[in-house]
Amino acid sequence: MNNKQQYLDIAAGQGEKEASMMVAIPASELTLSLLEQRLEEQQYFTDGEIDYLPEGEGDFFFSCKRGDEELRFYISLVHSDPEYVINPYFATDPISPELYAEASAAPQAVIVECIFQEQPLVSYLQQLRMIQILVPDLLLGLDLSAAGKVFTREWLNFQLIDDLMPSIDSLYVVHAIYDQDDSDEQPDDAERSPTMYWFHTHGLARCGLSEAEIIIPHPIASYYGIPELFWSFVNNSITHGKIVFNEPIFIGQTESGYEYLVALPFEEGLKHVGQSTPIDDLKPLEEMNYQFGDENSQRFMGDWHDRDESHQHPSVMLFRVTQEEPILESFFKGFEDQNAMMFMRTDEETADMSRKAQLRWQYFTHMLDNYGPKLAAQKKGFLSKLLNKPTEEESEWRFLVKCGIGYHNDEEDYDGHEHMWFEPTSWNGDQFEGRLINHPFYVQTMQEGNIYPLTRDDITDWTIYYQDGSYTPDTIYKLLSGAQVH
Repeated sequence: MNNKQQYLDIAAGQGEKEASMMVAIPASELTLSLLEQRLEEQQYFTDGEIDYLPEGEGDFFFSCKRGDEELRFYISLVHSDPEYVINPYFATDPISPELYAEASAAPQAVIVECIFQEQPLVSYLQQLRMIQILVPDLLLGLDLSAAGKVFTREWLNFQLIDDLMPSIDSLYVVHAIYDQDDSDEQPDDAERSPTMYWFHTHGLARCGLSEAEIIIPHPIASYYGIPELFWSFVNNSITHGKIVFNEPIFIGQTESGYEYLVALPFEEGLKHVGQSTPIDDLKPLEEMNYQFGDENSQRFMGDWHDRDESHQHPSVMLFRVTQEEPILESFFKGFEDQNAMMFMRTDEETADMSRKAQLRWQYFTHMLDNYGPKLAAQKKGFLSKLLNKPTEEESEWRFLVKCGIGYHNDEEDYDGHEHMWFEPTSWNGDQFEGRLINHPFYVQTMQEGNIYPLTRDDITDWTIYYQDGSYTPDTIYKLLSGAQVH
């Protein structure tokens, strides 16, 4: 049996959804009666009803509603498996040794499963809410559907504030596999650089989609753009409720032109890695060969040799296609020559991001007031009076705000917004001035490096950089935590 029918179903928007499975590890002992009590007392879900399984031991279904939507959760209180090892390779936060040890030794766990509805992010949020209700003293949570991604109570609680949608990449993780140059020409003590890469997701099967992957059979200068590529593809697929195969999907723009990606079933995609196939030569989905290939073939990372049983399920391989060259290319050869790439977001996603960034703006300004750039005191003397130019003190902090700037396209006669990054230079509540750090593609009235007046209403996103970390409206809680020391 091969994956053909599953791909056809996914392309038609009828992909079967795997159950989304999460595990919550409590800090204190739980009983079934306590879980029942917490479900009865909660007010987020309505019309709740518990159905115990006839032959089950501590497992039941909880049917309920959220608004007009009917929901059903499978809940099970189990004894922890002493042989199961929590792997914090994917984690929302750094896990301290003490917390890891406490969670690993916990005697109980609560399993929460559900089938996602039409809006995966909403269903994901509801599943997190159920965990918060059942296990308010959460030690650690495990998103088993996303390769066991570990999440903390602090992350969980922050995501559920105001029912704001979590970021699209909350639904999945990206697993990176790479090899290194073991050529004899390198000294034994030389740092060996990766020469090929295989990036693939875990977590999309619960959304009625296949997983996604990118194979790069050559060295690259950085990981620039890879998270954004997956983000754009996943968001496009969820917005349309299906995966579009064999056709260019618009994802962004560089100074050289428009950028697209093309999705192929991995069985077909492996044939085209490094081959520069014109997209017009691709076979229809129905005519592709889905038989397993030569298990000894290892031309690059992610070839048939690397496909163990867990990596033979439906998965789409993403290729790059440019406006000038409608042929399948691998990412990211050639991107190093680009000064910038503007990734496209759907209107719905931009609206959600903007709402979140504006509602959580006070967190940004709080950190900006305390750690933002300060004007250094001017030195007295002839030169200082002559120049009269204040300078900013160097800081290990950096604050950036993305704003949507309106423009009019005369050729096509429509109004749009270009979303660009600014570095605040002065601020006062909802008003601020920012230095543009992008090269505008459409806004002709702005120039990179100049300072412009902006308001809170312009904001669509923001980021704070501190030391080696970055903090967004989804992760700002890490800087506000009492455990942080600045």
